[in-house]
This record gives sequence, C-alpha cells and structure tokens, in this order.
Amino acid sequence: MRHAFTVLLSLGSALAQAQSGPIAFAGGSWADAQAAAKKEHKSIFLYASSPGCHWCKPMEKEVFTDPAVSAYYNATFLSYKINIDEGEGEELAKRYEIRAMPTYLYFSPEGKLLHMSNSYKPPTAFLQDGKDAFDPGKAFFTLKERYEAGDRSAPFLYTFGTSPALRQQEALNDQVSADYLKSQTAAELASKKNLDYLFELSTSFYSPTTQYFLAHQPAFVAQFGGQAVDQKIRGIVRWEAMNAGEANNQADLIKLQQTITKATPAGAPQWNMLARTYYLFGQPQRNWSAFADAALAYGKKYGARDSHTLYDAAAQMEGLIKDDKTLLTKANQIIQQALAVDRNYYNLCTRAKLLHKLGRDPEATRVAQEAVAQAVKDQKNPEEATDLLAEIGQKKSG
Repeated sequence: MRHAFTVLLSLGSALAQAQSGPIAFAGGSWADAQAAAKKEHKSIFLYASSPGCHWCKPMEKEVFTDPAVSAYYNATFLSYKINIDEGEGEELAKRYEIRAMPTYLYFSPEGKLLHMSNSYKPPTAFLQDGKDAFDPGKAFFTLKERYEAGDRSAPFLYTFGTSPALRQQEALNDQVSADYLKSQTAAELASKKNLDYLFELSTSFYSPTTQYFLAHQPAFVAQFGGQAVDQKIRGIVRWEAMNAGEANNQADLIKLQQTITKATPAGAPQWNMLARTYYLFGQPQRNWSAFADAALAYGKKYGARDSHTLYDAAAQMEGLIKDDKTLLTKANQIIQQALAVDRNYYNLCTRAKLLHKLGRDPEATRVAQEAVAQAVKDQKNPEEATDLLAEIGQKKSG
C-alpha cells in the first residue's frame, strides 16, 4: 500500500513540475499510470514509439516541446510512453493493435479508449488530436462504435474513412471504404472531393477502392499528376509484394503481377520488377544478396524515375546488416544509383553511414558534411549526419 501511494505521489509530482516544460511522461508501469489517472480524474495520453521510428525523434524534439502543446497535454492528460519493441510496450502494442510509428492513444480516466492517431504531426495538428479525443464527431473509437451499430450514411462513412487510425486496422479500413464506394454514384465518384478521398486511402491491393484507383488512373493523373500516381502505385505494389514474400507464396506474387499487367499495361514491366524485388525483401529467410541484385537491376532500368526505391533498399540494408562487407558494398552501389538522380539529405546520409561501416571514414566524413549542408539548405534536421560525424571523430581521437 505504501509503495502504491509513493508511485502515485511521484507520478503526480512529475506532472506538476513539468507544466511549463515539454510533455511530462509518467514513470512506473502501465497499471501505475492507469491508477494515477483514475485517482486524479485525468484522461490518459499513451505515446507508442520505437528506437527505429524515424518520425518519433522530431515529434519528441519539436512537437512535444512546443509551449502550447505541452501546456494543453500536461493540463489535460496523464501522459505515458512505451517502446513497442520490448517489455510491457510489446504486449501493449499487441493489445491495442499498434502497427504504425508513432502512434497516439487517448483514454478516459476510467481506461476507456477514446481516440487513436498516428504519424508525424506539426504542433497545431497534434494539439487538435488531443482535443478531438473529446469530440464524438471526430474521436476514432466513438466513430467505430457508430459503424458497428450500423450507421452507413455517406457523410458518416466519409468522416470515419478519413480517420488516420483506420489505416492500422486493414480489414475494417477495406470494409469502410468499400461501403463508402457503394454509397456513391459513378458521377459522384468522379468529383474532386471523392478523387481526393480515394487517392489518400491506404487500402489493401484487392480491395474495391484500390482496384477502382487502378482502373481509373487517367482521372487521378488529371487531378494529381503522373508522378504522384506512379508514387502511389509503387507503394501499393511494394506492400502487396512484401506480404506475398512474408508468406513465401510465389502464387500470390504471380497473381499480383498479372493483375498489375492487366490494370496498367504500360507500366507493368517496372511494377512487376518492383514486385519481384520486394517479394525477396519480405521473405522471412531473406536472401540479402538476391534482394540487393534485384534492387541494382531495378535501379539500372528505372532509377531515373524512382530513386526513392533505391534509397529505401539501401537504407534497409544499412540498418539491418552489421558487418557483411560484400552486402554493404552492394548497398553502397544502390545508394550511389539514387544519388546520381537526387543528392538529397537522406540519400547522402545513408551513403555516409554505409561508407563508415565499410571502414572508409575519410569519404564518410566528406559525404556526411555534404549531408549536413544539404539539410541546412532544405531546413531539415541534420541530426543523423551530425551524430555520425561525432562518432567518426570519437573513433579517430580514441
């Protein structure tokens, strides 16, 4: 009993002391946080992150420290942070179906789920998230309850279908978007509002909405441009191919390639090559050499149109391969293909990290310095590159 009182006291004190600082995250266990929130009659903000989450760092450094954000969150919520990759955080991620990083969950003082959101958000949008948790017309789990109760009105389906958290629940996301599709006439679907809605969706490959997008590409090209449409197709193909690879299902890959060929014959050679590349990446037994060779072949043919895929392939290899020099050399070749098209910060930083792993620190230093300069020019955070320079400097002095 004395221990529980001490925990509650420390949780409350931490929040009181941090009203003017960044968002104050309570210590202790999740059960401790829930007990403290109930005792203080405070709603709960649960922040889910992981060490490999790219957008978590800017959220923590730029958004959680914003005076308006921290003032509202510290006054309104008891805040708690979890790492989904370990300990209690891993179990909570499964319990609350957390599949994207960062994720934000909002609970009532009694522990009822109110709202869910995710991704990087500027301070104004993140502040609005915290307010939406108490708005029945916007709170995700309130909307979900309405849907489960049978509401299929078009305005409601549109509102629910645009909830960011819905993307984390694939089957429900597909179902809601399909219901909305059925609620609209052919003429209504061709409206700017609905083309915007359909273009922003992230539904599974064989869902009615994805198939509608693939079948009506000219309408989307007219509104968003060919480059944006190609980017969306890349994302769709990559995700479905990885799913097929994860299941080691060659038949699913062939079906995907056949469907793509039928839906977009002009682009089929590129998309089918992309599908094969990410099928290899998705496989549990992952053959890194085969994946790298496929990425290099893809880059040779389509790198001028799609340097982002090359960046993604090289960055995945840099992050997941520790000291295999042969594979790291291939990753370096892949990122060089990307840099030949676009010398942006992320491409430069990835190459610098690969050069460092390959023991080529003088080159790594030069490329990292160029990355910092590019980040400053583009008004981006150069932290990854500056951290690498510090690591190289420490190694040199040691």
